[in-house]
Parts: sequence; structure tokens; C-alpha cells
Amino acid sequence: MITIINLAEANLFINLSQTITHNDYETVLEPVITDILKQHPQVNVCVVFADDFTGFELHALVDDAMMGIKYWQYWHKIAFIAEPKWLHKMATMLEGINPIAVESFSTTLQAELWFNEEEIF
Repeated sequence: MITIINLAEANLFINLSQTITHNDYETVLEPVITDILKQHPQVNVCVVFADDFTGFELHALVDDAMMGIKYWQYWHKIAFIAEPKWLHKMATMLEGINPIAVESFSTTLQAELWFNEEEIF
């Protein structure tokens, strides 16, 4: 399940819990990203992995990849909190070819401070 934790300007904080589904992308994430981009040229996303996060349905993995491609030029910074080890390793491997800043933090406050280190876009 994807839940919006906080939305402040172009900083979106989401919580991933249990199993992420196609419906989560279609009804929660896609509409909020679309709304943010109507008002801001780029978006920062903080993804918090809940203790009960179990993974993604196959259709949701496709949605995630498609969203990443569709909005590639609009991502500014992506923060992960309590991400699974496999995701941390994958993000580290892609760091050299990825123009998007990706970091891991312990708290949402740390991510928010990182988002606001510079003027908003």
C-alpha cells in the first residue's frame, strides 16, 4: 500500500507498506505526481519503507519502471528510509549513470533537510 505521509511544495513523502499494487500507482501516486508537476518543474520524493513492507506485485513493478521513465526529467532528489538491502545495492550500482540524486537516511527530517539544502529548483 502506498500512503502519502506529507506533501510540502515539491517535496513528496510516501510510505510503502504491505504489498504495493498496480492500484496504488494508479489511484495514489500518479495523481499526486501529476498535481505537483502542474505547479513545480521538478519533484523530490522521500520513500519510507514500513516494517511490514513485503514487496511489489509484478504489475506494480512494471508501473514503477514506467513511472520512472515517464517522469525521468522531473525527478530532482530521491530519498530512501529503511530501504531493503537489495534496493540500496541497486541504487548504488546505478549511481554512476543516474543524473538523479539518490540518498539513504534514517529519518524523514534528514531527507527534508537534504531536499531543502538548495533553493527549490
